[in-house]
Amino acid sequence: MDIRAVIIASSWIAVTVISVVYIWVGGVNVWNSISVGLLVFAAFIIMFGVAFGLKVERKPEMQLLSELKNIKSKLDDLVKEVEEIKKAIEE
Repeated sequence: MDIRAVIIASSWIAVTVISVVYIWVGGVNVWNSISVGLLVFAAFIIMFGVAFGLKVERKPEMQLLSELKNIKSKLDDLVKEVEEIKKAIEE
């Protein structure tokens, strides 16, 4: 699932839960209806803002492979240092 879909779905779920609790606690009146309307309006702004404004940036595969090789070489260096420390402790 795309990250944009997750953001949109979670914002609508949050608005729904907040609205239900708000109306359940405060009852149905004009001010609660206006508040719920503003929450729904905010959810629409989030939905369209995320859907059309958020660009997912993906790194090229070659760049990821070079970063992984870099991390592996650093990890190998750390393993060698740990082995040297173990030998020094054993002596």
